[in-house]
Amino acid sequence: MEREITLRDYGRVIWSGRWLILTATVVAALVGLALSFATSTSYTATAELFVGQATSVSGTPVSTPGTNPALVPIVLTGDNLVGRVAEEVGVTPGRIRRGVELTAPRAPGGSVGNLPTVITVTFVDEDQTIARDAANAYAQAIEAEAKEDFAGVTDSYESAIASAQAAVERLEGQMAGYRRQLATASGDQLLVLQSLLNSAGQQLQVATTELSSQRLNLVKEQQFQPGIISLATSPSSSGSVPNRLRSVILAGVIGFLVGIIVTFVWRGSPAGRAANP
Repeated sequence: MEREITLRDYGRVIWSGRWLILTATVVAALVGLALSFATSTSYTATAELFVGQATSVSGTPVSTPGTNPALVPIVLTGDNLVGRVAEEVGVTPGRIRRGVELTAPRAPGGSVGNLPTVITVTFVDEDQTIARDAANAYAQAIEAEAKEDFAGVTDSYESAIASAQAAVERLEGQMAGYRRQLATASGDQLLVLQSLLNSAGQQLQVATTELSSQRLNLVKEQQFQPGIISLATSPSSSGSVPNRLRSVILAGVIGFLVGIIVTFVWRGSPAGRAANP
């Protein structure tokens, strides 16, 4: 009758190779520590910004290439933007392209691109100062480009407000003049002035509604203007103690697993022993 194999049987095999497993774990951890010192140190800097939210005339959020989370990493890594940042930081465009990474998490719910988009600019470089400056320069360049796009929309709303305001003032002036003339008018002239006053009043109501609507649109547009959320100050280092510790732990875990595998190969698994008594 075959004996049922239990976890205790596997434990005995592992215990029999404990010194091999311990040696593999220690050696792997030491190798991980050595590699963490041997590899060049890199610095990671991050900056965050809000790229704004385009809206329709009615104020409904709409998707644009520069605000859609799915398109942002592609649209905002073009040659023009990369070249501008490279010139400001004083490095080659290739170095900027290699070091930068843009991420735009999608907010749950809603249509893609119809929700406010926050971009995280991550820059990795072997030079701490360049990592920080490049991350900040890239975030500021994106903000400037986004504001240029929003400037045209803002200007159109301000122009519409100025036009509506002028119409309101003109109609108010006409109505004031008609009222003065009514004080001395009579007969047919009185009827004409009353008709003109009523017509001007209706036009004034339309112009006032238009003025209020355009002012509301401008306020909505200003609420969704692009802006910097945070800039990089102290880039994190791959050679920091926490990062080195993670490397050592990961290497140790790998060594531990390798030691167990070698032990089972060397000692044989309980199942194999049962099959070959």
